[in-house]
Amino acid sequence: MTTTHQPPLSALNAILAEARTYAAAPLLGLPDGSVADLETGYIPLLVNFTFEDKAAKGLRKLTDQAEPEPAVYFTALEMVRDNPAVMLAGETGSGKTSFARSLASRLAIGASAVPPQAVPRNDLGAAHEERWDLENVFPVYIAVTGPQTFDDLIEQTGVRSVFDGQALADAGIIVLLILDAIETAGAEGPRLLAEALAFQKTHPRLRLLALGEISTVKSWPLPADCVRYDLLPLLKTQRIDAAARLAGLDLTQSSVALGAGASNPAQFAMAMSAGDAGKTAEAITDRWVARIAGDEKTGSLLCGLAFDALVGENDDPALFPVTRVRQLLAARHLASQSAEKAVLPFRKYPALWAPVLRGLAKRLAGTDAADQLIEALLAGEGDDVLRGALLAADLVIETSPLRERIAVHLLAIVTDGALSAPQREQAARTLSRWGDPRDLQALTDIPAGTFTFGSDTHPNSAPPHRVTVGAFRIGIYPVTNRDYGAFVRAMNHLWRSPDGFAEDRRNAPATDLTWRDARAYCDWLTERWRGEGRISSDEVVRLPTEPEWERAARGDQPDVGAETIVYPWGAAWTDDASNSEEAGFNTTCAVGLFPKGRSPYGCFDMAGQVWEWATTLWGDDMATPHYKYPYLNDGREAPDAGPSIRRVLRGGCFSSGKLKACCTYRGSLEPDGFWCGNGFRIVVASA
Repeated sequence: MTTTHQPPLSALNAILAEARTYAAAPLLGLPDGSVADLETGYIPLLVNFTFEDKAAKGLRKLTDQAEPEPAVYFTALEMVRDNPAVMLAGETGSGKTSFARSLASRLAIGASAVPPQAVPRNDLGAAHEERWDLENVFPVYIAVTGPQTFDDLIEQTGVRSVFDGQALADAGIIVLLILDAIETAGAEGPRLLAEALAFQKTHPRLRLLALGEISTVKSWPLPADCVRYDLLPLLKTQRIDAAARLAGLDLTQSSVALGAGASNPAQFAMAMSAGDAGKTAEAITDRWVARIAGDEKTGSLLCGLAFDALVGENDDPALFPVTRVRQLLAARHLASQSAEKAVLPFRKYPALWAPVLRGLAKRLAGTDAADQLIEALLAGEGDDVLRGALLAADLVIETSPLRERIAVHLLAIVTDGALSAPQREQAARTLSRWGDPRDLQALTDIPAGTFTFGSDTHPNSAPPHRVTVGAFRIGIYPVTNRDYGAFVRAMNHLWRSPDGFAEDRRNAPATDLTWRDARAYCDWLTERWRGEGRISSDEVVRLPTEPEWERAARGDQPDVGAETIVYPWGAAWTDDASNSEEAGFNTTCAVGLFPKGRSPYGCFDMAGQVWEWATTLWGDDMATPHYKYPYLNDGREAPDAGPSIRRVLRGGCFSSGKLKACCTYRGSLEPDGFWCGNGFRIVVASA
């Protein structure tokens, strides 16, 4: 690493000196009483992005393997390497700060401090070398401590001079700006991130890494030029390797720290130190407290101090500096306190205190105090009640009479578009397990008429022209896992979806199915609904034609020029209106979570979520359609075209940006192709 002493970079040298000190920070207490520092104890973290995602985003064909290969995950380091701007999200104790400081210290020491190493990628034996491959990257680590603007942040930390673009270019240096604990910015966090990204655009020698608590940052709208990945829990393989490397222990023999509770890095450290099996966070905590306190009275005192630190009544940063440890000890303290005392801090800081109350509920399970805690969460009004109900749903037992009250609030969260999109998804997953009361097969009437079809916003969608369609009915939602799964079971039909039968995904769109799968479902449902009297004998269930799909999506919205994209809700992009790339889910979610994005005819999820099959043919060239606009009766609706002729997909999916997640953009796929981002919705019309 080349060191420069140019005046604009003098501040950087001081920052690098501080970053080098992180390597010696204590990280992991070992059973023999010794402590592994960050340099020796760091465990490479994995993220929720797989080799398959990168290769083809899950795209497969019928001739490929019948079952998806086991997931092989990328590391956090690789995501920082490959993306100029990235946010890493994780729960408390997931290792965010350890990763950030480990990377900062190694870069500050020099490129040779980030050597290639073999990293386990799943628990089935996959291991691949992790490489950095970037030279002259200098870290600037900043811990965000509260609401502030980006300008204020870099002024207060004295790093503004570091970003002199010409000085960096002359020295051949790239600066990696690391913003840790960005969730502490609270409501100002999204603006802080947006300002940092805007600053990056004007400084080409700057890369950006932000790290935040997942329950907070998952709800932030993410600018298109920043990607977000979630940190994964530690694999058993990672824990076994770390124990052998650092302490010479064979966890497979002792079973220490191999339980599910020890997959959180902070809890793994506690389990290792206490010699606990790690089955639950509470068991880990109790054994760890007993080890460090020695007696019950001292243990209670320590837990009370941790509670005080978490509520801000004791600001000693050296007192249990890891937030996850404070949360675990606070939950133990609250087990002897009133429900109202437990819920009060949750009302003020729900993301920080939700893990505390989850731990408390586990400690109170089977007692009257557990119901009192849930009653306290359901008290109040407005969003406080909804957030309380969302947490209460995780705490209530199956036989509790309180479940019905909670379910009413969860349904309101989903249907009213309340709280954040991730919180709505959490509510919907619970409803899926309990039984989603919505009519997920509901249809809406689309009247016959002539409307504007197409757009000049993309050559494949041009020119806009007038098309007439007859009356039909169309599904308000894409076909869900629950309903497609019923067909699969009834017909013993092959389905390759890895989570199609998951209890908490019944109300998510059915995916990983071909055009022929979708048509087979329509044929089966036609006979079933005729038998039930839901449709008449001269009606059929089928896929929509391209004009029918666009009519349902855009209604009578006109074309307003090549610079204006038409969305189901109007001609201007709206945040929190679709499960597109901007929403940050990076996967499907429950249907109907974005009521702001409903089409003029009341259809949900017609922008983003899943690409939806149409009956219409595209042609055999992926880039350019053979069947161009204007839409004509020229054989493009022939049902028996060959397997090389691609069929039209519409609407974009969860990984599509706002340029594609709209009413007019056209996609395509071979009829035997399937992947995790395509599904369909049904039409009912006269045969």
